[in-house]
Amino acid sequence: MLQEASEKGLPICRHVFLHYPNDRIAGKLTYQQFLVGTEILVVPVLDKGQKKVKAYFPKAGNSSSCCSWQHIWSGERYREEGYEAWVDAPMGFPAVFVRAGSSVGDELLSNLRSFGIL
Repeated sequence: MLQEASEKGLPICRHVFLHYPNDRIAGKLTYQQFLVGTEILVVPVLDKGQKKVKAYFPKAGNSSSCCSWQHIWSGERYREEGYEAWVDAPMGFPAVFVRAGSSVGDELLSNLRSFGIL
């Protein structure tokens, strides 16, 4: 991610629309969620006491970018594109998803397991 940011000038934390420009719903999101690079989707809790968040899984628009997202805490996969789901996000377990099968996502999950977090 740092290399990509350095070479291409892209921010590390990105608006979803940057990588899903053909998804009209992604274009309407404001502060509700963001990408870290292209492989990690974060849906932060924004209100005190909130235990669930509404996550939007963007529509790629072509089969080469098609993907599913895996919730890092539960392992649940969200395969449908252009789909919203209410996701548990209790204190200490934020709604973070990795692109299933991505090297960045696999490395993040592996590191979390090796540190005993997962």
